[in-house]
Amino acid sequence: MALFEAPAVHDADAGQPASAWEVAATRTVAGPRVDTALPRENAGLVSYQREPRQYGRAEMIRALQAIGAAWQRARPTGPRIGIGDISLRGGGPMPPHASHQRGLDVDIRLVRADGREAPVRYQDAAYSRALTQQLVNIIRANPILPVELILFNDPAVTGVKRWKGHDNHLHVRFRVPGAAPRPTTTARPASGVARPTTGSVPPAAQPAPAPGDGPRGPFGTLTLVRPGKPAWQYQFTPDDVLWTARFIVGEAGGRDTPDNRAVIWAMFNRYALFTGRLRAFDRFHKFIRAYSTPLQPVLRSGGAAKRHMHRPEFVRTGGTYDAPYQHVPRGQLERHLRLQRTSWGSLPAEARSLAERALRGEAPNPGIGIASDFANTAVYFKDRHGALPRTYEEWRAFTEGYARERCHRDQRGCTWIGRVNGLDQVRKNAFFIDNRVRDLPASAVQIIRPR
Repeated sequence: MALFEAPAVHDADAGQPASAWEVAATRTVAGPRVDTALPRENAGLVSYQREPRQYGRAEMIRALQAIGAAWQRARPTGPRIGIGDISLRGGGPMPPHASHQRGLDVDIRLVRADGREAPVRYQDAAYSRALTQQLVNIIRANPILPVELILFNDPAVTGVKRWKGHDNHLHVRFRVPGAAPRPTTTARPASGVARPTTGSVPPAAQPAPAPGDGPRGPFGTLTLVRPGKPAWQYQFTPDDVLWTARFIVGEAGGRDTPDNRAVIWAMFNRYALFTGRLRAFDRFHKFIRAYSTPLQPVLRSGGAAKRHMHRPEFVRTGGTYDAPYQHVPRGQLERHLRLQRTSWGSLPAEARSLAERALRGEAPNPGIGIASDFANTAVYFKDRHGALPRTYEEWRAFTEGYARERCHRDQRGCTWIGRVNGLDQVRKNAFFIDNRVRDLPASAVQIIRPR
């Protein structure tokens, strides 16, 4: 074969309609920051394109070198990772691509089972699915620059999204250095209560914050006091604060408002009253990761996955959901995975401040008492009637009926808390008390400040 190969042409580059991810790639053409060439000698890497087509941002080149080094440690006998097109020096259009303009995109060859450093398609007998999956995992785990997306069509490989023209290579896009994840509106949680509509990742275990890049304690103690029973207590941790800040970004757009503080307190109440005694949720951050759609490593709802499965940013993680969604691939949205990877120092300052104050006991309950469920009932009204409620009385009647009929799976129901000064429950989230605990005093759940 020739020493250098023709560039991998994506179908959308070859006269087809531009995809959403390519449109985004061309909105901002890179400038002088696209000035670092990939060195011709790198541990674990081999270039199969000419140097003029292998310029990138300095951070991206370092990320590739880190990926190569990690690959060489894992596969010391090879083969090396084949690196193709990145960008031209200075950025801008690089035929035949519509993308590859900002020094953040790179084409990477698939891994072969025979050890050769040569092209291969995922349909070929020489293709190694196991080694290519290992490569995808190493790319996503690199410590230098978060991955925006990986395009590749093997349906059995996880951590990628399928896109026409990507049978013989991975198209990796790294996130713009310093860019924050975008907030998103989220869907209905597994409990049957709607997510907040105020805004709006390797996705498994997260490393502890590095020194100087994490919440600083001490933090408060979540406490439940019930008449005639021993007090239940839980000491908040730095990881709880970190994931609460991510929760605030994903569920509430990162803003510190009374309505968003009410959502946080509903989570405190739910954990203290019910969830904190379950072995699977022995830490508060494990609970909110399971509850909050943007924080779930894999979407728990098959219905939510079905709505998103055809979007380019849907990342398949392997397997399918239970019936009736047995044909829906399991996965999560890339922007949610990015949020899950976002370090403490990269989260919005307003979200960090609210998380620290809330878990120190410095953000008082905004009047929801022991409410542990919330829903945007105006949205449910519109789903049923085709329009938003016209009057407060119409909304209130629907909300109270919702509490009686649909609020809780076990049929015990819940009760709307009524009007609360400072909270906009009509346009945002209404709050509900689980009927199992409705006789407890409003102050049963508290946070004891650290000494």
